[in-house]
Amino acid sequence: MRYKFAIILCFTSVNASANVLQYFAGLSYHNPAELFKVKKNEFIIGGTSFYADIGFQGNVLNLNTFQYDSGIAHSRRVSLLPFGRIAARANEKIVLAVDVTEPFHSNLVYGGKAFTRYAATETLMTDVDISPRFSLNIYPQLYFGGGLNFNFLKNNETNWALPINQTDYATLINRTSGFGVGYDTGLYYMANQTNFFGIAYYSSIKQKTRGESLFDGDVNNALSFNFRMPATTILNYVHLFSQTWLASLQAFRSEWNANQYARIRNTAARPPVNKDFTFTMKYKESWAYSAAIHHQYKESLGFTLIGLIDDGPERDPLRTINFPSDVQYFIGLATDYHFNKEASLELLYGHVFSNTTIGNRITINNQSLPFTTGKIRINADVIDLRFKMQA
Repeated sequence: MRYKFAIILCFTSVNASANVLQYFAGLSYHNPAELFKVKKNEFIIGGTSFYADIGFQGNVLNLNTFQYDSGIAHSRRVSLLPFGRIAARANEKIVLAVDVTEPFHSNLVYGGKAFTRYAATETLMTDVDISPRFSLNIYPQLYFGGGLNFNFLKNNETNWALPINQTDYATLINRTSGFGVGYDTGLYYMANQTNFFGIAYYSSIKQKTRGESLFDGDVNNALSFNFRMPATTILNYVHLFSQTWLASLQAFRSEWNANQYARIRNTAARPPVNKDFTFTMKYKESWAYSAAIHHQYKESLGFTLIGLIDDGPERDPLRTINFPSDVQYFIGLATDYHFNKEASLELLYGHVFSNTTIGNRITINNQSLPFTTGKIRINADVIDLRFKMQA
């Protein structure tokens, strides 16, 4: 009987610059030490697609009238995150690979006409990792892995509306791109024939993004926005009950506390509004926990049931509608089908959901006022599909 277990995880989280659906899906945050499983050559191509419905019901301070507008605003968007891998065994101890993933993503659009426009209109991000890595057998049952993460950030936008006079407004568009480098490392230990332990670490990546800011015809090409992708530690335990049943437990620790403030400098905002904006985030580190159970129905077909909970990094008084992270839940079902010993297809469907509240404030003329107050509901349907060839 073939032991086959591909745990595909996804959950929403946030980023210091955007409301990010951070999916531990596809090949993101894979333990590089586990490349030892490649027999000779391996090719993987796939994608994670999701439809996210993020709805806000409440009140937002109108910066023209200084009255509160109320209503319901939704961001309903479809996204596709492709991923892939090419791997080859160099010798009996070493495996080399290159992974391409999109570990962070945002596609949140409330729109420039919604009553939420003074808090957020669009929050967008495309983030691509190209990661050369290796696995080394350093002891009969112990494997070490590592690699570099070349992180390309593009189409990063954090936009909201500002007044242009006493009665009208325009959208302040802040568009940047950047490049950063990090590393990953991991260990995988086969304690015996039924118990397996793994630990992986992905370093923080500092992004110094640059771009342009646009506002009602004005352009500032000196826009800057610096932040850190969080360092993340992953612990994993797998237990084989029999040839047809196994279970997996995972824990993720993400160091979002590296981002205490979000500073956007040199925007195209006009006086009396300052061109530099500082948003207090005060993120804490976040933890996520997952459990999965896999059943090998027959040699060519297996099923996996997955559950996950993520506590999120945001503090309640500072949560915003474009960073709406709180405790979030995921439930999913995956199946893997083997056409033969070399080719397989893996499919996951899952659902993410979260309900939380917004109650942040804004300081105007040295006076603290309620800014955004209400409830946020997050629902996302996720499909992850991959094709794998092994030799």
